[in-house]
Amino acid sequence: MKLRTLEATFRKRIDDTHFQLVDAIAEADGIKFLCPKCFTANGGHVGTHFVICWRPRVPQTTTPTPGRWEFQGTGLDDLTLVAASSSILLMGGCNWHGYVRNGEVTDA
Repeated sequence: MKLRTLEATFRKRIDDTHFQLVDAIAEADGIKFLCPKCFTANGGHVGTHFVICWRPRVPQTTTPTPGRWEFQGTGLDDLTLVAASSSILLMGGCNWHGYVRNGEVTDA
């Protein structure tokens, strides 16, 4: 599923609890998108929670933790999140586990 379908937006961290929308990947400290598992189960965005992925430069005092990913690409359409395992695992809630590769979100 495309990041754009999941209403993805880039975020810049102001402090641990305040963030600002930004357009450019170069300015972004993180990305926020609708959970693909719940988006599918709910038939859209109503009732669907968001996933937030931070870059390594964001301190562990900013939630969610502990995961941090390097951003590769030029924007939402070709973004790949890279880390040791590169997967995203939600602990609790729906427990979604997946990847962001080349602007696509897939299950693990």
